[in-house]
Amino acid sequence: MSTDYKETNEQEEAVSYPFSVAVRFRDAAKPYSFGAMNDTVKKGDYVVVETAQGLELGKAEADAMSIEKYKLTMPQKPVIRIAGSADLAAYEANGMHEAEAFRVCAEEIEALSLNMNLLSAKYTLDRSKVLFIYLAEQRVDFRELLKHLGARLHCRIELRQIGERDKAKMVGGIGVCGMECCCRRFKNRFDVISINMAKNQLLALNTEKLSGMCGKLMCCLKYEDDDYKELTEGLPKMGSQVEYEGSVYRITAMNVMNEEAKLENHEQVIFITLKDLREKAISRKGFVMPKRAETNEPKTVINKTQRKENPDQPVHVSMELPTVRVKEPAPQKRPEKRENAPRRDRRDDSRQNNRRQDNNRPQKHNARRQETPSSEVKNVTVRTFGRKKKEQEENK
Repeated sequence: MSTDYKETNEQEEAVSYPFSVAVRFRDAAKPYSFGAMNDTVKKGDYVVVETAQGLELGKAEADAMSIEKYKLTMPQKPVIRIAGSADLAAYEANGMHEAEAFRVCAEEIEALSLNMNLLSAKYTLDRSKVLFIYLAEQRVDFRELLKHLGARLHCRIELRQIGERDKAKMVGGIGVCGMECCCRRFKNRFDVISINMAKNQLLALNTEKLSGMCGKLMCCLKYEDDDYKELTEGLPKMGSQVEYEGSVYRITAMNVMNEEAKLENHEQVIFITLKDLREKAISRKGFVMPKRAETNEPKTVINKTQRKENPDQPVHVSMELPTVRVKEPAPQKRPEKRENAPRRDRRDDSRQNNRRQDNNRPQKHNARRQETPSSEVKNVTVRTFGRKKKEQEENK
């Protein structure tokens, strides 16, 4: 670092401003503080400020505040001026220039076959510098790209690589909760999220359900991690074996919010409170349960979560869905078509011929019919096409 840069940096830090202004830039998730020499800046005013990138235009989120009153001691960049008509016109014109710069950079990336996904292009207010933001899995050698862009755009070029979470923050979207992503809405920095946070909340370790739009673990796992650590302190692990009231059970479920645990063995299922699990249950690590006897008897369910000293506690509600047997609908008779009317006449003729043949048969067949109870007789229509013709010839 050169000595000239150190001197200028020390001079900037030595300057103190009596007022502070909160300024939000376009597509920014949070406002930034800038120093001002007076309190003329009001909420909603557009101001020109100096940033690390250069001159930029932003919107004041609140009136200028006194540093002495609110004890703001952080170093601040200055507010250059309140934006005029020329600044607003240049800001609007930059939008068209940024679209052209984005197109040029995308063409050069494709021509050089670089493995990078271009996301945005942004000019400073005076168009002396353009910032390209891109996404890439690995580091990219863009030295040749800088030469081509400098020759076509004739300004300073800066390329910045970001990750998946930064992309989600910049692009935005709707999460599984139905609200805008936290990183886009209010988060200023990214917390470290680990799979142990999901384990502490007793969630199923399904990465697809635990991942956000960026493909990483959801940031909301961090919000309740401290509370779950406090509520589950001193409890045995899920799936471990404990001895309770002389019997050995396996912990199959725990509901920390309802303070309820589910113990299960081959004979019965018990619901107890987390307090009883801490005080009365004894860990039995390494215990081998005997095999279950081959019986079809259901397990006995015992609920001990209801306390007599607390009658206002809600009644336990089982989350298991009841088995519902649906009756199959009776088969509907198909309506007979009018086109089959002559066929019905043929059927009636065949039935009459069959009845005549039955009357001409020997009496022993009729005796058998009389011996059978009327309740067991079934009306069955039998079609005998070949035999019927043969019998008719024999009768003749």
